[in-house]
Amino acid sequence: MEAVLQTRERQAGSLTLAFVTYSLVPYLGILFCPGALLMGAAGCLISARTGAERRASWVRLALALLTLMIQLFLWWLLYKIPVWSGARAVTEATGSPF
Repeated sequence: MEAVLQTRERQAGSLTLAFVTYSLVPYLGILFCPGALLMGAAGCLISARTGAERRASWVRLALALLTLMIQLFLWWLLYKIPVWSGARAVTEATGSPF
């Protein structure tokens, strides 16, 4: 039984790293962040049961959280840059372009 849990933990860890890798793509990577967090948490839960690779599981979960924060920051910038550049003021003065 323990061998099965260790195999699942390795699979969860590998899948977490795959999700983290794909989530590094700017803006589109936000789609992969929930999968990275979910699989990272699953890896931590499985490693808590078996005691194997506990530190590696927490590092993978931390990488997933860091990537999520970076993605959220990029999306926030995407929203704020037009406001900071005054594009909204130009649109309001001239009317809607649509």
